Amino acid sequence: MTAESRLPASPHDHQSCISDTLAHAETVCQSRGKRLTENRRAVLELLLDSHCALGAYEILRRFDWGGRARAPVQVYRALDFLESMGLVHRVASSNAYVACYRLTERHGAVLFVCKACGVVMEREEIKLGSMMDKLAQQSGFTIHTRLLEAVGYCPNCAEGAENAAA
Repeated sequence: MTAESRLPASPHDHQSCISDTLAHAETVCQSRGKRLTENRRAVLELLLDSHCALGAYEILRRFDWGGRARAPVQVYRALDFLESMGLVHRVASSNAYVACYRLTERHGAVLFVCKACGVVMEREEIKLGSMMDKLAQQSGFTIHTRLLEAVGYCPNCAEGAENAAA
């Protein structure tokens, strides 16, 4: 089963999803006077290939080095850059990264991580973001990134997980 068939959103045009997100990434970088270099773009494309989070070692393994010597620092720098631009999210529960498909400049997100198939679904909840902003303001805290993570089962894996637990 492919990652795109596991997504609850249907129908899902994955190629359009990829091209729209890459175009957004170019726009974000240009608007901030930054460049989406070949290495940064290649790492983002690897993450866009599926809606699953990839760890740095998996990205290193899949990265096309084009005959060059492996340089893990390039991948780590690309991930740091992409995260700083809001183009990828770090999934703390698995120490992995997932492409951000939200084509807005600043947003808060909830990541739903399926522990069976690894798909990561990103959702935005405005009320939750507003609540976090209010709590931060009351505490004198300045939020840099609003990201919550929930680990469980996607709709396609939930039935199998229930059957296995029974």
